[in-house]
Amino acid sequence: MAYFPFITDIEDMDCLVVGGGSIALHKAQILSEYNVNIHIVAISVCDSLLKLAESNKRIDARQREFEDNDINGMDFVVAATGDRELGIHISEICKKQKIPVNVVDIKEACSFIFPAIIHKEPLLVAVSSGGASPALAAGIKNEIKDIIPDYYARLAQNLEKTRDYVIANTKDGGADARKHIFEKLVLYGREHGGEIPENIIKNIIKE
Repeated sequence: MAYFPFITDIEDMDCLVVGGGSIALHKAQILSEYNVNIHIVAISVCDSLLKLAESNKRIDARQREFEDNDINGMDFVVAATGDRELGIHISEICKKQKIPVNVVDIKEACSFIFPAIIHKEPLLVAVSSGGASPALAAGIKNEIKDIIPDYYARLAQNLEKTRDYVIANTKDGGADARKHIFEKLVLYGREHGGEIPENIIKNIIKE
């Protein structure tokens, strides 16, 4: 299976999480950072997951058996039940409705997978083994995390602020000129802790 790493805005999307144990909790914790509406269905929901739902108005938990129509209206589904037969069933009905589905620990039942994520707003780095070994992906993530300076998030924010100004002031130079300018801005920012003063932006454009 060939996975392509789309970086997608999932804010305000509706996600069904089937399962109420530690794995379901972990997935809900990850998704809650992205302002997703999380709907949990499980016969038994652990105390930590119930507390998370109580503290986050975007999360609701229903303690009952999964029903096929629970997937209706969902933008994506996560099956974290530990029940292989149920996970495959959820995958099949989701795929029939073209709803993206992740079934924990059953790679062939997944239409999307969770990468190991480093998130320093707005910077995001995702590492995946294509489902072959989540532990390997997590290990690589930790290696990368240790070499990414904290100021890179600030650098990304400052570069975002310069984007419109650079584009507005380099109309004659074209895409190649803008690329060259942004490369210089990145280099300057990396050498100065993520800071890019306005006068430096103007000087680089003039050059």
